[in-house]
Amino acid sequence: MADNNKIQEEIIKADIKAVERLWKNSIQDNLLESLLEKMTKEELVKVAKKYSIKGLTSLKKADVVERIKNGILEKYEQALDVIDEDTLKFIEELIENNGQKLYSCNDIIYSNYLRNRGLVFTGTVDDELFVILPKELIELFKEKINKELYQKARLNREIIRAIAGMIYYYGVMDITSIKENLERVFVCEFDLGFIKTIALTGEELGYDYVVDEEVLYHIDVEDVEKLIKDQSLCQNDYYKFDKKSLIKAGEPDFIEENKQAEKLKKVFRELFVIDNNILREEMDSFIIAIKNEMSKDEAIEAFLEAYEIESDEEKDIFKHELDVFARSIRRWTLKGNNENEIKKNEQRVVNEVKIGRNDPCICGSGKKYKKCCGK
Repeated sequence: MADNNKIQEEIIKADIKAVERLWKNSIQDNLLESLLEKMTKEELVKVAKKYSIKGLTSLKKADVVERIKNGILEKYEQALDVIDEDTLKFIEELIENNGQKLYSCNDIIYSNYLRNRGLVFTGTVDDELFVILPKELIELFKEKINKELYQKARLNREIIRAIAGMIYYYGVMDITSIKENLERVFVCEFDLGFIKTIALTGEELGYDYVVDEEVLYHIDVEDVEKLIKDQSLCQNDYYKFDKKSLIKAGEPDFIEENKQAEKLKKVFRELFVIDNNILREEMDSFIIAIKNEMSKDEAIEAFLEAYEIESDEEKDIFKHELDVFARSIRRWTLKGNNENEIKKNEQRVVNEVKIGRNDPCICGSGKKYKKCCGK
């Protein structure tokens, strides 16, 4: 398992380099071959890998461009098989603008994703930043974009978000378990290869997880190996979320909230004038600290450091509310369960053990336990 901090550093460095090269080219025309020619050999090889195009190392750049151009035109539908709804909308927006769109900062994720596949390109036109869809692909996409493709792209987005939701709640999970969970909530079978590809698509689109061979883990997990070990020692089953809950948890900027969270926010707002976004960020940091098994006392103290609390009585109130909230947070080591649920299950087991087979049934039927609920 790769070191998480090292991976984060590499991602940041790669992102900086990616931004630097996005706008280095002045665009003269929108033909696929011309746009590919402006890519470096390294970038071309990256595109080639997406279409399993091999045998390029000994070729001249012009021949490499020709091979990749033909590969894209022959296999571009592979990208459509795993495209999500938001990316498809971005392509359609480009088509509506004759393949040329003035760049905005919200376009960066979709531009990068499609550029890595040789489907769109970035550069300057008259010193302005543009995203370009090649002329040949405009016509091909026009033929393929229809209601059925949008339905497929919508499903792909739901699957990606459900995967991200699982990783938000469980922290880490292998791809086979992810497939099994998806089949449970979507009530259909999925090909494992498709799930691997769609998971990589989600990672590339900026969802909050990392794909490391056969394992996915949340970007905020501090020690992946330890978490895997702790989960193996947990006797409880994975908490079973429904499809709607997983998709919601996979949405960008999702924060786990419940009645305890709402009460906590109310208490803080009664005594402090605080920006909602700041409070939301602080609660998110607290949640992640608890998920990473920081002691509750330490996490609570870290949270309260940002506030000037005048009396011990007020501080005790805040500590109590934070403690209640912490017990409601779904923890990675507990396989998505929270502390309250674990204690409730433990108590249920204890109560069941205390009931004898010949004792009156706990349901109040008047029958013996063995003749009623104990069958």
